[in-house]
Amino acid sequence: MRSAPSVTYPVGRSVLWLGLLMVAGFLGMVALVLGAFYDLGFWGLLGSIAWLIWGVAGIQAWRRQPQGRLAWVPFREPGLEMSLPPSAGHWSWSSAAYLEGVVLRRVERVHDLQAWMLLRLHNPDGARTWVWVERRSDPDRWDDLRRALWAHA
Repeated sequence: MRSAPSVTYPVGRSVLWLGLLMVAGFLGMVALVLGAFYDLGFWGLLGSIAWLIWGVAGIQAWRRQPQGRLAWVPFREPGLEMSLPPSAGHWSWSSAAYLEGVVLRRVERVHDLQAWMLLRLHNPDGARTWVWVERRSDPDRWDDLRRALWAHA
């Protein structure tokens, strides 16, 4: 069995996550308008303030999403490559915080939506980072990334 191919994939702000935030914000606004229609007074004002705080916090969270490059590097042993398990290799993450890159303990697929995947990256120091990867970031390498994630799982 062959190892998954070497792949480096860009990770950026997720359009899917932004869309979900916008839908939730729109539904919250509809609820506030309906509340204003029924004249909720103090509770309507409190709901409006909560909705505004949620909107600002949601956009800030989206803007702070990790951006970088996720890479799968298979081990290459001359003569032994065919006998290595498909999971022989390592994941690495490079970003503004890890300019030189860091070898990850593991990468978990939390949700796989075919064109988007939510991944949890486990850093060597025990910290976990959640990232959305999207097909639109690099359509030519998307299948290689998926193969590496499935082979390494």
